[in-house]
Amino acid sequence: MKNNLLGEKTIADSISLEILTSNIKLPPIPANGAKLLEMVQQPMDKIDISAFAKLVEADPGLLAKVLQMANSPYYSAMDEIVSLKAAITRIGLSEAIQSVSLFFFQKMLPKFPSIEGFSSKEYWAFSWSCAIANRRLGHPNLGMSVLPGELYITGLLHGMGKLLIALHYPHEFSKCVKRARDHKQPLYKVEQDVFGTTDAFIASKIMESWNLPANICAGVAFHQMPGKAPVKYRSIAALTQYAYCLAVQSGIGHSGDGSIKKLSATYVCKHPKLKAFKGDRQEKLAEEILTSLEEKSESVTGVSSKSKAKKSDGKDRRAISSAKNSISRKPDKKGFLVRIWSWIIGN
Repeated sequence: MKNNLLGEKTIADSISLEILTSNIKLPPIPANGAKLLEMVQQPMDKIDISAFAKLVEADPGLLAKVLQMANSPYYSAMDEIVSLKAAITRIGLSEAIQSVSLFFFQKMLPKFPSIEGFSSKEYWAFSWSCAIANRRLGHPNLGMSVLPGELYITGLLHGMGKLLIALHYPHEFSKCVKRARDHKQPLYKVEQDVFGTTDAFIASKIMESWNLPANICAGVAFHQMPGKAPVKYRSIAALTQYAYCLAVQSGIGHSGDGSIKKLSATYVCKHPKLKAFKGDRQEKLAEEILTSLEEKSESVTGVSSKSKAKKSDGKDRRAISSAKNSISRKPDKKGFLVRIWSWIIGN
C-alpha cells in the first residue's frame, strides 16, 4: 500500500514538472492573488475591509463580477448596486471574499479545453459548490478544528489537476472521463490506471510550487482517499471528500466522475468519534448545505442545480420548498454590518 502511494506521488512529481516546464505556461500567483489567499484563510472579524476593497477595485474584471453578483436575482432588491461598498453591504463580506476568490482563479488559470462531458463553466461551478460546502464544514459547531478559509480554498482548487491534465493530455483525459462514465467508475481510479497517479496528487504538487499551506496541499492530495492521508492532514482531506460528495449530489456543474460514494460511506460518516456526521445530524447538515448551494448557484456561477430532487443516502431529501421556508434566503451579515457601515462612513 505504501509503495503504491509512493509510486503515485513520484509519477505526480514527474507530470507536475513536465506541466510547469511545458509550452502551455501556468502562471505564478500574482501579488494580489497571494494577498487574497491570505484574506480567505483569515477569520472574518480579522479581515481589513479597506484592503480587500482596494484589491478588488484595482482589477476592473473582479469589480464587475462582484457588482453583477450583487445585482443578481438572489441578492437584488429594488435599487441597482453600482459601487463595491454597496455590493459588500448587500451580499456580506464572507460571500464577497469567497466569490472574488472564485472569479480570481477563473481568470488566472487557463480555460478548460473542449472535452465531451466537460466544460469550463461546469468545471468551475462544481469547484464553487465543493468550496462552499467545505467551508460550512469548518463551522466551530462541528468541532473539526479546521479553518473555514482553508477548507474553502481546498474545495475550490481540489480539481485543478483535472484542468491541468486536460490541457496537457487532452486525448488521454477525454478517454478517462468517457471510461469513468461508461463503466460507472470514480475518475481518480481510471486516472490511476491510465496515468499511474491521480489529478489530486498533480494539483497538490503545483500548489506546493505556489507555496500554499501544507494543510491545503495535503487536503487536495488526499481528498479522494482520506484514510491514506498523514494523520495531521486527515481531517481536512476527509471533510473535502464529504464536501465533494455533496457537490456531486447538488447537481451543480460536473466533476467527471462516473461513480461517487454515498455520504454514509465517506470517511467522516464512518468515523465513530464524529457525532456531527451521524444519523439525523448528518442528514440535516447535508440538507442545509444542499439548499444553500441550490439557491445561490445560478447567481454566482451562472449554472443552476440539475438535481434538486435527488436522494440523500438512500432517503428522499425533504422538499426544497419546505427547506427554503426554514432556512433564511439571505446571507447572515450579523456581526459584520457595524464594521462595514463604519468602513463606508469612513470612506
